Amino acid sequence: MSDMTPAVYFSQIVPQRFAEAVAGASEEVLAQPELTVTYTIEGEGDQGGVFGLKVAGSSIEFIDGGIEGADLQLTLSYDNWRSAAEGDGLEPFIDYFLRRKVEVVKNLRGMVKLELTRSDESLFESVSIFGGQSEPSVTLRMTTDDYRQMLSGELNGQMAFMMGKLRFEGSLPLLMQIGALSG
Repeated sequence: MSDMTPAVYFSQIVPQRFAEAVAGASEEVLAQPELTVTYTIEGEGDQGGVFGLKVAGSSIEFIDGGIEGADLQLTLSYDNWRSAAEGDGLEPFIDYFLRRKVEVVKNLRGMVKLELTRSDESLFESVSIFGGQSEPSVTLRMTTDDYRQMLSGELNGQMAFMMGKLRFEGSLPLLMQIGALSG
């Protein structure tokens, strides 16, 4: 994994992970509308780039250079991409697809900034733009463990907020809308 580039990851590894994830998926999962995603990895040379993925049913298509007007646009630094790629979690769009959240993603409009504190106190940062619109915007701050629990439904977003595990700044309506992606 140490010599893997974002281009190899998005053109080969992610399609393989997607195929494995949807093998045996229900008709309800596969019948969702098409989902388009563009990743921008900020880095020099082969450590960066723009990569698009189009998911329809059980198929996934890699599009070098990204997809104009993608349903979901994610931006992260090379170092944050690497730490996420080396982790054991699914890409967010695969997770949304498996949990039948494509319609939710397609209907969201706005920008979500994540600032997640890792167990070593380093910071993971990413930006997700839904529907090609950077407004309204919200910044979420929490630990990576609490964020994973929230996405999996183990931790309710409202409870996380009331317990001080989730801090946010920006659009409360957008925060409430993205809450539909968890659980």
